Amino acid sequence: MSETGASDKQQHYINAAMQPIEVMQKVLSKEQFEGFLLGNIIKYSARSPYKKQEHSDITKRNQYAYWLQLARTGVIINPTKDVVPMNFVYKGL
Repeated sequence: MSETGASDKQQHYINAAMQPIEVMQKVLSKEQFEGFLLGNIIKYSARSPYKKQEHSDITKRNQYAYWLQLARTGVIINPTKDVVPMNFVYKGL
């Protein structure tokens, strides 16, 4: 398993026919889906300083922040392709 926490590196996601994030984007309303993404940004931001995996949690926070940015523009997220760009900067909520 990858220590980065990135969705394109996690074997348990790669092996799935459809990743949970894809299912959620299909079955939740736009507002519910964006709320889910926002909730994960808050979760990973809040807990990262208190865990030994701070880098992993920051990577996950950035992934959800990037996906939220994409979702707000109407993009259908592909979790193995829509990974955080190298120049992505998290600017907070």
